[in-house]
Amino acid sequence: MMQRLQCNVFMLSYRGYGESDGYPSQKGITYDAQAALDHLAQRKDIDTSRIVIFGRSLGGAVGAVLAKNNPEKVAALILENTFTSILDMAGIMLPFLRWFIGGSSSKGPKLLNCVVRSPWSTLDIVGEVKQPILFLSGLQDELVPPSHMTMLYDKAVEHNRNCRFVDFPSGMHMDTWMSGGDRYWRAIQLFLDQYAPEVQSRDASFKSEIAEDGNCSVPLYLKQPKL
Repeated sequence: MMQRLQCNVFMLSYRGYGESDGYPSQKGITYDAQAALDHLAQRKDIDTSRIVIFGRSLGGAVGAVLAKNNPEKVAALILENTFTSILDMAGIMLPFLRWFIGGSSSKGPKLLNCVVRSPWSTLDIVGEVKQPILFLSGLQDELVPPSHMTMLYDKAVEHNRNCRFVDFPSGMHMDTWMSGGDRYWRAIQLFLDQYAPEVQSRDASFKSEIAEDGNCSVPLYLKQPKL
């Protein structure tokens, strides 16, 4: 990002991951992300009106909550290969439980939802995000079904006209940025130029540029943490 987008990058290691102390939980990770954003908002060496959250996988769930809770601090949100909820993912990873566990989009009695302490219901949150959102979807994602990204986009666009969706036919869960090549970086750059600009860009510019590269229906970087 620093090389291709010429932007500052602030990366966060959640509690319980990497060298961070504590134990991970939805409440704790949300606090960590808020602390990071509050830190950036107080800095004098950056343009705090152009803070963009970038979240991949679990980071997208965290980023959506952070953007929703901070409409005045966050200029835009970028989601990459993010799930609709942990509840839905539980039904995918453990198919025999699908009828008993799931998020707002699933059917069934959901009797086991109460045992999930960190549901991360991104589908419910993304519809409340007021900032512009860019959705980057790898169609070969082997972990999170690409349909989750489509569902998130469909939910967001019901209430937010400033949503963009770009898919990458060969993108897998963690390598979409690589397999997407120049088109991946162009999609982000055009989104930043429009919604976190130094000079305001027109909406038509984004659509025409992406269309030339293929089909299309200054980040705080929140990613899938590595153990």
